[in-house]
Amino acid sequence: MDTVAPARWSARIGARLDEDGFVRLPGALDPALVEDLRDAVDTVWTRHRAGGASAALHLLAFLREDRRFLPLLDHRPVIDVVAEALGPNIFMYHAHLDVHPPEGDPPTTWMWHQDGGIQNRDLESSPRPRMSVKVAYFLTDVSVPGRGNFAVLPGSHLRDTIERPTAGTDMPGAVPILAEPGDAVVFDRRLWHMRSQNRSTITRKALFLAYTYRWVRPRDDLRLSTAVVDELTPVQRQLAGVDTDDPFLLWMPDRAPLPLRDLLADDGP
Repeated sequence: MDTVAPARWSARIGARLDEDGFVRLPGALDPALVEDLRDAVDTVWTRHRAGGASAALHLLAFLREDRRFLPLLDHRPVIDVVAEALGPNIFMYHAHLDVHPPEGDPPTTWMWHQDGGIQNRDLESSPRPRMSVKVAYFLTDVSVPGRGNFAVLPGSHLRDTIERPTAGTDMPGAVPILAEPGDAVVFDRRLWHMRSQNRSTITRKALFLAYTYRWVRPRDDLRLSTAVVDELTPVQRQLAGVDTDDPFLLWMPDRAPLPLRDLLADDGP
């Protein structure tokens, strides 16, 4: 139920996001790119964790760590799916790189959550508005359960709360996302989800990029160098949030250039 073949992404993604709150996009990254990104992740892991007490890594704003991550900003056709959900006046406000090796004891903390943080307290409507979507790119094989799979409650994006079980983290109706290396999952920030326990012998590696409207403040400080910014395309500059210092243009995109809008319009229907 959670799979949409590439040739039909644009035709079915809106309905799937509205109904289930997520959709898996098989083969979003070709094998050569997966290998390149996996090597970049290993390089980052060595820089931050080699010789440390913990082998797990959850690193925010990881795009500044290696130029090989930058093409994910506007990777197509995934960014087309994001723009279909939110429109073109968007940017990447949050990102994290995750490396999770095999784990021993099951987690004792409550892991189920919605993204958005304080939005879930400040916004008064019910259900709360979508506001953002996140893309998860899986670089290792999580096509069977027990490998630290991304677990979701389908349709829960329309529920502001969920009933917590008296013990453990097993939720009725929860399903693990079974993904091959290179698959992506686009999901509504309101979807209740968690990372399940990695009981396998492999290390799970994944990259997450979250997009929202340009008039929302960024959660992460990318701190891209001037040299890197100079190399970005206009679309990438928009999605990295470095395209303008004038906040008025974020609120009035029809009065200023909007590179992602122009890119999608050039492709036609």
